[in-house]
Amino acid sequence: MGSAPIRCIRLLVGGALLLAGAASQAGRADAEAALAVGLPADVAKQGLAVGWAVNHASKQAAEAEALRRCREAKEPPQATRDLCRVVERFDDRCVAVALDPDPGTTGVGWAVAASQDAAEAGAMEDCRRGTDEKRRAACRVILARCDGR
Repeated sequence: MGSAPIRCIRLLVGGALLLAGAASQAGRADAEAALAVGLPADVAKQGLAVGWAVNHASKQAAEAEALRRCREAKEPPQATRDLCRVVERFDDRCVAVALDPDPGTTGVGWAVAASQDAAEAGAMEDCRRGTDEKRRAACRVILARCDGR
């Protein structure tokens, strides 16, 4: 009789461990992300389109959502939105996009990194590198999102 309760406890503990493992895998399955960008040859004249997706169940779902958001951006012209392509795929990381918000400027950058601060710093660095010296201080982070957090 002493072994039946122990066997029952073992089954309960084993079942709890299986459920915990499944729950942690389900959480990981929801940690797919993507960034889509419509980047014309002349950002100063044609603008920029950006779309993002985090915490999706699959890479395909994240890519589809990022592309949808990019293609539905309200400000850039249709020709810019038609250029939308997935430029980053990531998992359990952060993405940031920075740009110089003034019309006619060329500063644009994005980065994916382990933390939001690092992604923002990388995007700002790219933005500053892409514009002339007198406009570098104008770069601003316009998007920062983390996946799987």
